[in-house]
Amino acid sequence: MVAKKQKKILSIGSYNVGLTCRTGRIPAWGETLIGSDFSEGYGGKGANQAVSAAKLGGDVTFVGSLGSDKYGDDGLTMMAEAGINTSHIIRMDNVSTGVGIILLNDDNDNCIIVDLGANNKLAPAHLEALEHVIADSDIVVFQLETPIETVKCGMGIAKRLGKLVILNPAPANIEAVELLSLATIINPNESELLLLNGQHPNANITEQECVQLARNLLEKGPEVVIVTRGEKGSLIVTADETRNIQSVKVDVVDTTGAGDAFTGALAVALSEEKSILDAVQFASLTGAYCVTKEEVIPGLPTKDQLNQFQQTNYCTSGG
Repeated sequence: MVAKKQKKILSIGSYNVGLTCRTGRIPAWGETLIGSDFSEGYGGKGANQAVSAAKLGGDVTFVGSLGSDKYGDDGLTMMAEAGINTSHIIRMDNVSTGVGIILLNDDNDNCIIVDLGANNKLAPAHLEALEHVIADSDIVVFQLETPIETVKCGMGIAKRLGKLVILNPAPANIEAVELLSLATIINPNESELLLLNGQHPNANITEQECVQLARNLLEKGPEVVIVTRGEKGSLIVTADETRNIQSVKVDVVDTTGAGDAFTGALAVALSEEKSILDAVQFASLTGAYCVTKEEVIPGLPTKDQLNQFQQTNYCTSGG
C-alpha cells in the first residue's frame, strides 16, 4: 500500500525573543520589585506553533518578519535547526526583532507584554508576494501578533485557494471577529472566547455558557470552534455536536506556550488526517507536556518524548 503524502503546514505569524522573570506579584506603577530566575529564550506565537509542529514531525514552513539584529539571527538559526523551512522569512532593517516580556508568579501563572518590533512591519504586500508559498501548503495557521490587515490578507488568500485555515485568536482582539468568516477552525481560550463575543475577558463562565458562546462564533463562518480551558479540558463545538475533551492532570511548572504547543500539535494531527476528536486529544496531550517544563521552545516535545509522557498519563473524552 502506498503511504499518503504528508500534508504541508504553513505558520504565518510572529517571532519574539522571550525575556522571563519570576515575581511574587506585578509591581504597581512607580514601584520596583526584586525578581528572580531571569532567562532569555525564543518565542512568538507564530514561531512557537511552527516549532511545536516541526518537533512532532510536521512538514513546516514559517513566514514572518525578523529584525536584522542578533535576536533575528538567533531566531532564524533556531527555527532552521528545528527542521522548519525558513527560506521565506523576511528580514527588516532599522527595526528590532520582536520582544516578549514574561512575568511568572509563585503559582506559575504568567502575564506577558509584547513589543511587536519587526512583526508589526509584516504587510499584506509581503503575503501577496508569497501567494505561491500559501498555494504550496495544505494547512495554514495564523495568530494575532502581526497586523490584523496582514492576517486578513493571508487568510483571504488561503481561503480562496481552498486551504484548511486555523486561526488561533491570540492575543485576544475584538477586531478578530472580522476574520472568522475566513477560518476553518478557531481555537480560543476562555478569555478570547469571551472577548470575541463582546464580553469582559475575565468573566467566569460555565461549560454550558462556553458552548453557547462558541456556537455564536460558528454563525460567523468557521466550521469548528475548539475552546481550550486549561485544567478544565477542551470543548469541540460544531454545528452538529459538542465534545468535551478532559485534560491530562500534571504538576504545572509554567503555563507559557501551552496554547502554542496545542495549536502546533493540532496542525500536525490534522496534517496526518486524524479526526478532529483525535487531533484535539493529541493537542491536549502536547499542551499538558508543555506546562511541565520551564521554557517554551525547549519544553515542546518530540513524538518520542510525547509517547513516553503518554505512557504515564492518559486522556479520555466524553460528551
